[in-house]
Amino acid sequence: MLAEHEERFRWIANEFLERPTGDYAELLRRGHVSSPEGVDPDVWREEIRRKARQDKIRVVTSRDGDGGFAMLNRKVPEDQAMELLRDAFDRTALLGELARRSVELGHQLSGWLGHDDESIAFCERCGARIYARQGPPTIQDGEALIDPCPSPPA
Repeated sequence: MLAEHEERFRWIANEFLERPTGDYAELLRRGHVSSPEGVDPDVWREEIRRKARQDKIRVVTSRDGDGGFAMLNRKVPEDQAMELLRDAFDRTALLGELARRSVELGHQLSGWLGHDDESIAFCERCGARIYARQGPPTIQDGEALIDPCPSPPA
């Protein structure tokens, strides 16, 4: 991994370890969040909506294939709301593609951690990492995108 991406990877990982927040807190902090890979998107969306109702916060959730995403429903002009929704969709598609590529190399990714337009993940078997930044320009870096997992499943 390039040195500058290594530094950002560590910063995002440390921020998460210092403040483990969960998806709903990420939604409140960032304004949008995508479901972790491997969870039922409908159950995930319902949980986000339930917490938002308790807090009397308006959210919009949607589903895209095997994933879901949510964003705060702020009173913004319609063209900006569509842009936020498009960005969330693009982020979900980017992370899904990176996960697919890493699985082809035998990696088993952890859930994604995100900060603003950056996301990180690592292989639970060998520790290989992925750093991604949604563009422009989009950046994709890390061992889990290049090197085969030395510890594939038995």
